Amino acid sequence: MAKAAGVSSATVSYVLNGLNKVTPEVDALVRRAATEIGYSRNNAARALKTGHHHLIGCILPTLTSPVFPEIAQAVQRRAAHHGYATVVIDSGNEPMRELEVIETLGRHGIDGVVALLHPSFPLATPPQLPMVSLDAPFPGLDGVMADHITGGRLMAEHVVGLGHRRVGLLSGFQEHTSNRERRDGFVQGAGERLDLVWEIQVDLVPQLPDAAVAAIARREVSVIVCVNDLVAIAALSALKSLGLSVPDDVSVIGFDDMQWSSWPLISLTTVRQPLNVLGERAVDLLVERISGTSMPITVERLPVELVVRTSTKAVD
Repeated sequence: MAKAAGVSSATVSYVLNGLNKVTPEVDALVRRAATEIGYSRNNAARALKTGHHHLIGCILPTLTSPVFPEIAQAVQRRAAHHGYATVVIDSGNEPMRELEVIETLGRHGIDGVVALLHPSFPLATPPQLPMVSLDAPFPGLDGVMADHITGGRLMAEHVVGLGHRRVGLLSGFQEHTSNRERRDGFVQGAGERLDLVWEIQVDLVPQLPDAAVAAIARREVSVIVCVNDLVAIAALSALKSLGLSVPDDVSVIGFDDMQWSSWPLISLTTVRQPLNVLGERAVDLLVERISGTSMPITVERLPVELVVRTSTKAVD
């Protein structure tokens, strides 16, 4: 194959093993040559030689929320670029289930894991497998997450800039780092400029609890700030059922910018976190760990941006 591609055997090895040591042009050249000659790797033989099966796990709390499948797709694409296959697992957001899955994967020769772990995950000792944490830092693990605090501040600045004063906050359970940081960023950004009339913690479900619907029905606020887009869409639904118009009666803002959020019937103002980059960078870090690269624990915070659509407007 090296002869067909016009490169050295070492270059072919770099490309086929996903080591990122060549230019994109050379990478494409080698892969095209492999396709033309019908090259197929013997993964079993390679595993015996290297000790790696070129298989990684991606553990997520649920696959019902649109956010997590987007991350899973990014992980799979990036893993394939590095020459790895991916096993995607729904943990049910249960820490003991996460531990059980990781131990099972390790027994079956998986090379490493990308995981969005429950805050109570029992990480008493460093895991035997290379691991990268998504969305929250864990001691001793590499991690990749969005800059949730800045995202919360962007929400506050947008709300203040539109002239709102009285705010309702649908925050998430605070044991989750991302929920807590989004809330902290919003509260810090708001300062004395906004009145937090009510705050209710809600789960990641498509329907708001009765207490939240009752608070909205009192019509005490001009804007509802939501911990994520799924909660924001639930708030839009509750407002419609109460006969309230968005944004004329109440503005709504979310966080994530999942695929549904830009649909014309939703058109949600939100803070975009780079879900694709989140998955890609997690895989890049994991592959470095699997390859034995010596480096300090790395925790990356990815930039976010405000996306303004029609669910918010200035106060009349």
